[in-house]
Amino acid sequence: MHWLVPFLLFISCSQAVWSQENRPSLNVTAPAGFQVELIRAAQPGEDSWISLTFDDKGRVLVGLDSAGVGRITYSSTDGGSQFERVNDSLKHCRGVLYAYNSLYVSATNTPGFFKLQDTNSDDQFDQQELLFALDYRSRFGHGGNQIKLGPDGMIYLVCGNDVSFPDGFARDSPYRNPHNDKLLIHDFDAGQDNRVGYILKLDQHGGRREIFAGGFRNQVDIAFNADGEMFTYDADMEWDAGLPWYRPTRLNHVISGGEYGWRWGTMKWPTYYQDSLPTTLDTGYGSPTGMEFGNASQFPKRYRQALYMADWQNGRIYVVDLIPDGATYRAEYNTFLQGGPLNVCDMAFGPDGALWFVTGGRGSQSGLYRITWTGQAEEPNLPVSLKQITPEQRMRGIQFRAARLQLERYHREQNPDAVDLAWHSLASEDRWLRTSARIALENQDLKLWRTRALEESTPVGSMTALLALARVGTKADQPDLLAALNRQPLENATEEVLLGLLRTYAITFTRHGMPTESERFEIEKRLNGMYPHDRVNVNRELSELLVFMQSPEVLNKTLKLLNDAPTQEEQVHYATTLAHIKQGWTIAQRRQILDWLQEARRFPGGKLVNQTVQNLIVSYRNSLTEKELESLAAELSVLEQPLTESETVVDHAVVQNWTMLDFQSALSEVTQDRDFEKGKFALAKASCLKCHRVGEEGGRVGPDLTQVGNRFDARALLESIIEPSKVIDEKYRQTSYVLVNGKVITGRPVGVSAKQITLETDPNRGLSEIVNRADIEESIISQISPMPAKLTNVLTREEIIDLIAYLKFHKQE
Repeated sequence: MHWLVPFLLFISCSQAVWSQENRPSLNVTAPAGFQVELIRAAQPGEDSWISLTFDDKGRVLVGLDSAGVGRITYSSTDGGSQFERVNDSLKHCRGVLYAYNSLYVSATNTPGFFKLQDTNSDDQFDQQELLFALDYRSRFGHGGNQIKLGPDGMIYLVCGNDVSFPDGFARDSPYRNPHNDKLLIHDFDAGQDNRVGYILKLDQHGGRREIFAGGFRNQVDIAFNADGEMFTYDADMEWDAGLPWYRPTRLNHVISGGEYGWRWGTMKWPTYYQDSLPTTLDTGYGSPTGMEFGNASQFPKRYRQALYMADWQNGRIYVVDLIPDGATYRAEYNTFLQGGPLNVCDMAFGPDGALWFVTGGRGSQSGLYRITWTGQAEEPNLPVSLKQITPEQRMRGIQFRAARLQLERYHREQNPDAVDLAWHSLASEDRWLRTSARIALENQDLKLWRTRALEESTPVGSMTALLALARVGTKADQPDLLAALNRQPLENATEEVLLGLLRTYAITFTRHGMPTESERFEIEKRLNGMYPHDRVNVNRELSELLVFMQSPEVLNKTLKLLNDAPTQEEQVHYATTLAHIKQGWTIAQRRQILDWLQEARRFPGGKLVNQTVQNLIVSYRNSLTEKELESLAAELSVLEQPLTESETVVDHAVVQNWTMLDFQSALSEVTQDRDFEKGKFALAKASCLKCHRVGEEGGRVGPDLTQVGNRFDARALLESIIEPSKVIDEKYRQTSYVLVNGKVITGRPVGVSAKQITLETDPNRGLSEIVNRADIEESIISQISPMPAKLTNVLTREEIIDLIAYLKFHKQE
């Protein structure tokens, strides 16, 4: 019997076993006091289940992977269940919602949004109405996803980036005209359009269609907290990992008119762009699916106010705590439930207050589960971060969100009063509040506020007002806009203001073109005088602006930054920027970039890392003159040769096999007086930055170390590096699969199908292995950290102390 046919699962403590007669167990972890039951496993002919909702009788409606909608009736008396199809025509039903005595269905492969009703009270949906079609321009995929009923009684449809805005969408929508707004478009991005994922707000008849927010990739679901605020969980493009435009899987607080910056290819916006909103929480690699807040649950208080997010790929449900932070929130998360595989597609709190979820997708075996609190464990305490919220902090959040909501009225409505109201918040230190003010301002008649924007004197207010003018103004406004920008004291500006002003230059150049020669000369001279800067992100923007303006010094300065950059992401950014300079290179400079390209061929990361390097090789080769081709023939020939295995690994000599005993008396030397530059260098030398991010540098495979010194002392930091398996963050545990032939494979699921699981076994080297489900004898949550041991063995004692001091004391901004 195959191990994926029906089995029972009960969790009443921190460890659970999936058991089946004559088959070994499969492990799942959950917090103490919770019980997890398999209510029903899909039988032959019942398809794979990918979405769920409860109807008015408490029955579960599930969207089917291939075609149709199923209905599951569960008996709490005997635990039995029945399945019936209530629709068999709609294909790949990614979203289902029962509301207003109707079943709303988002069908990806019958591309549209449908409303089903029972018109003759026979408990069957005899009427099917297409409310509107969805235009898939390239392929079926990231389209209509989950559907939610909002606290305002409106219906919200979550749409990924493969579909255009629907016909008839409201032209006064808060979000209505996305631009790529990328100053330098690379050859390999030519032809990409401006489609983005978005949230569609609808009335119950589907007639009023308002684009609420956008700039997502493939956010599958949304959820509303007790304050009525919306959140979504957006997918990463894992193939981009290792590239400067990679965006990890992220939780976003979604507000009216919000722009979240996803774009195709290399055009994705960094989080510091002031005309977008940043991530609330990054969770690394994953495949986001269902989301729910615990407001209506029967869970203990600690869990009732939390957000639950499902990660299909990693087989987890996360629990997220949101801490009020002005007009938005900050977030912390932990693993709530984990299994291998446990490919959760959707979840919802039922009428019983339990969390119900379905597994399935891509033809895989499905199950309907219920998580309940048994009360057989001590009620958990609130996390420290929630306990520490002061009344003043909570009141400030209420006031700031109220001010933001007042502004949102004018995201659709035009009213002269909106200008004064918006101006009060344009200079706010709260980015979310001033973003809402800017959106309201941009929706008003430009004549009412143009002069005021040009004359605004506060640094933050001026930045925000000029950014708004660049976004809605015309070419005729550019001279006055540039004059106002040139009056801003860039040298004394904060990093946030400076980045905002540089972004404003970039937008007016992108939308309105190159300024006059005299204007260009003045701006180039000004920006060149501060390049290079001591901030990574500022250099990123300055390099692009100066290349665009054809600065004579930018080539040499940027090559030096490329040479000194500690991470491959920084290096790739500078190399792609320099690719836009076609002339003016010396042979020595050409040779330098070709040597770098040879090194870059060894870069680890997602599938597009190698493709990006190959694109750059082609771009640089095509810019060479015949004479340069002759002079550089040897270097070009090397780039065409395949890499050998030895060339793909960079080794450092082993200094010593370090243990904690070697540092018993050394921890007192970890002080603020250590050499932070050497500590940063040691991070790179020990390969820490391949997986971990510190500030704006490094990878995203492992935990972000930016603020790690605020959470752990020097001993704990050192121990986590020398003995990484002693304490493992549950979010980063892997699963070990024991096969029938005795082989054990440990890794992270990156692909799940009906018959196979693809495991990533080495993210740094891009290694993976395919496992047939039928060959799996047992799966076990691994007790070995995915972080390799002995990384510090290539460092000296002093380098290790500098590294720990850097993590502990160096403040990242």
